[in-house]
Amino acid sequence: MVLLLGSCAKDAGTGTANVSFQLKAAISPVNGAAITWTAGTAGVASTKIEAKKNDSTAVEFKADPSAQVDLFGAVSITNVSVPTGTYRHVEFWSELQPLNSQPSLFLSGTYTAGGVTTPISFSVGTAITVKAGIDSMVIASVSGNYTALTTLGLITLTQDVTEPDLKAATLTSGKIVISSTSNVAVYNKMLANLGKTQVCSFK
Repeated sequence: MVLLLGSCAKDAGTGTANVSFQLKAAISPVNGAAITWTAGTAGVASTKIEAKKNDSTAVEFKADPSAQVDLFGAVSITNVSVPTGTYRHVEFWSELQPLNSQPSLFLSGTYTAGGVTTPISFSVGTAITVKAGIDSMVIASVSGNYTALTTLGLITLTQDVTEPDLKAATLTSGKIVISSTSNVAVYNKMLANLGKTQVCSFK
């Protein structure tokens, strides 16, 4: 059985607390090559926390922020109301979709190899899901301040993308554009890596 609660739901028996749902990017190198990501956005259409309460009942807590998030700036997306209690096998989901004519996920920066620096961008125009997980989560008080921060690891995003891949990339007006229609082999590697579980910090 799955118990589904909206972000504004109230549990009269225990009360609810707000969990600040956040998303940011972590900077990292690419297998000996140097990519420096300097800007990025994500269109977060919905967020969801899935867990088991008291090791038995499956529960979900959702919100639909439809927010454009600066991955290198302010990371707060929305508040999700969660009843007090102990939760196990907790997963945090962010559904990314194109919003306001912007892609689901966009990153830009520079790539440097052999003393040459080239602008680079990565753009996803379809709906994608970012997932992170923790073993347990305790909501002890309705007055507590709780934060669930999912970090989009760019080292995971570019896993299996090598320096030869980027050196062989096609340039568009002097820029490496990685998208569904440009440098597709690299794009497919990065898109697949987005499906891997990311890191979440809960406090």
